[in-house]
Amino acid sequence: MKIVLTGATGFIGSWLVRRLLPDHELFCLTRNGGALPQHAQVHAVAGDLAGSIDPARLPASADAIIHLAQSRQFRKFPDHARDVFKVNTEATLQLLEYGRQAKVKTFLFASSGGVCGYQPRPISETDSPEIINFYLASKYAAECLVNAYGDYFATVTLRYFFVYGEGQRDMFMPSLVGRVLQGTPVTIAGKTGVTMNPVHVSDAVEATVRALDVQRQETINVAGPDITTVLELAELIGRLTGRKPVYRFEPDKGPMAMVANIEKMKLKLGVSPKVSIQEGLTRLVHDLLGKGKEKTS
Repeated sequence: MKIVLTGATGFIGSWLVRRLLPDHELFCLTRNGGALPQHAQVHAVAGDLAGSIDPARLPASADAIIHLAQSRQFRKFPDHARDVFKVNTEATLQLLEYGRQAKVKTFLFASSGGVCGYQPRPISETDSPEIINFYLASKYAAECLVNAYGDYFATVTLRYFFVYGEGQRDMFMPSLVGRVLQGTPVTIAGKTGVTMNPVHVSDAVEATVRALDVQRQETINVAGPDITTVLELAELIGRLTGRKPVYRFEPDKGPMAMVANIEKMKLKLGVSPKVSIQEGLTRLVHDLLGKGKEKTS
């Protein structure tokens, strides 16, 4: 397949590129072509999603678009709201229009499980959105745009829940490991903190690759096999590192669960996540401690 990919040098994207090679030809829209693998099937296309995408730089025709990129300023609202909107929402529209002109068969959009907010039960794809911040508003707005193009190609929205793994930095899971290692207090709301089912990046990538075969409009949760809490994760990290976590408990804020129902992922994509939270965290801790990386392909 000829695939146009954004976010190819990011965390999920770098794993995905290795997984797609050498079976597919990749056109990677990026500001940092030097970070891409040197491979005859990988083509760097210079572009900045915070600006205008020049379709003339992209192939005249393609089979699929995988839009993984998101604004790096997502934590900086409201000062960088425009960047977040441009990259997460406006660039999605530009890519959809390019896809229509290029006659792609499939458009995959990377969204967030957070668009449905915290729920007292596992979140299904048909649940109503509960938008709790600007970043998630920009993602859900993009979802609506993607769905509007369903007459032109298969539109598939993947809602990732707490993706983690080797090579990740400055996100929830590696930051939690860092806090335990440094003895920095881990904030726990209520007795256990947020409940979740994180997904290892290898399972998230497998779901993404399988989604290329979907032939109709779908929204699919992508999450892991184990339900856990922030407290349980910190305790596990403590056992893996030999460090006793330090906690700062905050008052209970009500239901704090963001757990995905993954039956649709299993049924529509044929993906049952393989990496347990025990194995995944062990691999991440070893990576962060420099004890060698597991295979990433």
